Amino acid sequence: MIHSQKEYANPETGAHVNTAEAVISQVQRALVGVYHNLARQHLQRYLDEIVWRWNHRDPVREVVKQWTTKDGVEREKSTTTWKPIPVVDQMRVLLQGAVGKQVRRSKEYGLCWP
Repeated sequence: MIHSQKEYANPETGAHVNTAEAVISQVQRALVGVYHNLARQHLQRYLDEIVWRWNHRDPVREVVKQWTTKDGVEREKSTTTWKPIPVVDQMRVLLQGAVGKQVRRSKEYGLCWP
């Protein structure tokens, strides 16, 4: 996507500027509401959690708006409203892959799998 050429979406890959801006908005909300400070050494962990939560949402409803421009062109825009999945359900999905595996603390006080 190249802003200078007014390219904001790539239909082949599904990449869209709005998606990137929405993820940045989630990071900003997490900074204000949850983390309050992002340490450089843990930044990847914070981003991993935010992206994981982004990928584990449920669509609530789809809103379709239709209108006609001044030139008489029919336009349509759809917007999906999302809700987060409850934490208990998130943990159930997350821990399904943990059955039969061991988890240890790393030297940096993170998690590692032997």
